[in-house]
Amino acid sequence: MKAIVRKVSSSFEKALAKYFGSGPTDLNEAIRQHGVYVNKLVEFGVSVKVIDSHSDFPDCCFVEDHVIVAGDSALLTNAGHDSRLGERKEVEEALNDDLNLEYMTEGARMDGGDVLRFGDKFLVGHSQRTNRQGIEDLGKFLQKRNYGLHVVEVPPQSLHLISVCTSPVPGKLLAPEGWFSESDFPVGSEIIWVPTEEAYAANILPFDNKIMMAKGYPFTHKALKSLNLEVHELEMSQFREADGSLTCLSVLYD
Repeated sequence: MKAIVRKVSSSFEKALAKYFGSGPTDLNEAIRQHGVYVNKLVEFGVSVKVIDSHSDFPDCCFVEDHVIVAGDSALLTNAGHDSRLGERKEVEEALNDDLNLEYMTEGARMDGGDVLRFGDKFLVGHSQRTNRQGIEDLGKFLQKRNYGLHVVEVPPQSLHLISVCTSPVPGKLLAPEGWFSESDFPVGSEIIWVPTEEAYAANILPFDNKIMMAKGYPFTHKALKSLNLEVHELEMSQFREADGSLTCLSVLYD
């Protein structure tokens, strides 16, 4: 398993924030938390490539938003917020040696935070950051690789789909009560509902029987432990203040 990550920008305290937080307040703490995250990836056996940050892009550590990986190929997105479009170049360069790269069309907008691999299909959120043209481009990209696509309407209180919906083990999804209904997801999905006050904890990062989750969410922690998973809690406070989560901070691929 490989990953790319990007260092926290010196301007991170100006990162976009609206949903989970009102903006980061401690750059040094954010850098420390990011370092712990990267070390945990390495501990899990991931080969990590680190990209330098850029002071012009406060949100640049959230590399997930610029690419969707499927097998040996990747679709480079047009980020959903104009201020983030300039971040993609370094992500593209970091992946160029390892993956076959394709590109979204002009007018298509998508954040990778709206896309979740789930078995033989991908779930994609229609959100403030992902438009219908972006979803259409993703569908064409996936169809060539024999993956299905399932569209989910993202609730207005969430930035992205996988901000509040991820899959800890095959066939199961974590999601907050009252934000979705079972009919939003593919038939046969098993939903583990977490309390709405723990919505942030529904973003987890799985590695076989090991799992990363944000620290401080006891119900979700207990639910994950009940699946016989080895749960590793990480402090994510500064990234939560920038509407960022565990998945946002890396692009994972084989």
